[in-house]
Amino acid sequence: MATTRQRRIARITGIAYLGIVVTGIFAEFAVRGSLVVADDPAATARNIAASPELFGVGIAADVVMVALDVTVALGLFALLRHVDRRLALTTTVLRLVQGAVIAVGLIGLLPVVGLANGAVAADGTVLLGPAQSALDAVERHALVYDAGLIAFGLSCLVLGHLMRTERLVPRVLAIGMSATGAVYLAGSLAALVAPGLSAAIDPFYLIAIVVEPAFAVWLIVRGLRAPASTPT
Repeated sequence: MATTRQRRIARITGIAYLGIVVTGIFAEFAVRGSLVVADDPAATARNIAASPELFGVGIAADVVMVALDVTVALGLFALLRHVDRRLALTTTVLRLVQGAVIAVGLIGLLPVVGLANGAVAADGTVLLGPAQSALDAVERHALVYDAGLIAFGLSCLVLGHLMRTERLVPRVLAIGMSATGAVYLAGSLAALVAPGLSAAIDPFYLIAIVVEPAFAVWLIVRGLRAPASTPT
């Protein structure tokens, strides 16, 4: 039976996980998705120059997301280390690697507003050199982000395996976490080495959109079940 401390850690971890979902979606879709126009540096520069505060808020949301990711990683380790210390450490380290890679990638976004402002003249004309540099910086960040998600996908696969074999959550949720890991892994590898496949993989991210918040809510409401085997 879960102790009071374990239930408290599970709730904090679940709340932090929900925070990751909210801040990640906001930064990636509400901010960059609304400002960045693929293959159009002029439109991208105009959008960012017109909404520099929004772009900055997106970076801040990513910083919060990384901090919450560290919270979740440590929280999961605290919950899982008595179940299987080796696998708990593996999923935690992979998640921390993801956070570190994404944090480093955010540095590349810092000059974007300045580049966009420098690209857009007072009369609205756009200098393509600085505009292209701004778009290139955003696209490099996206690639670094995907590189980080490779580690995250592996972390989800390990977590899903551990939850399934030890029956820590309902089977459908454990399988869903494994599927989430597979989707992130496939999607990120495709973005890095075979971008033409990305469109075919994108619909499968619906699995992650359902499973991750469901797992977070489960942690908040129920916590993890007692392991099926003797803790290692």
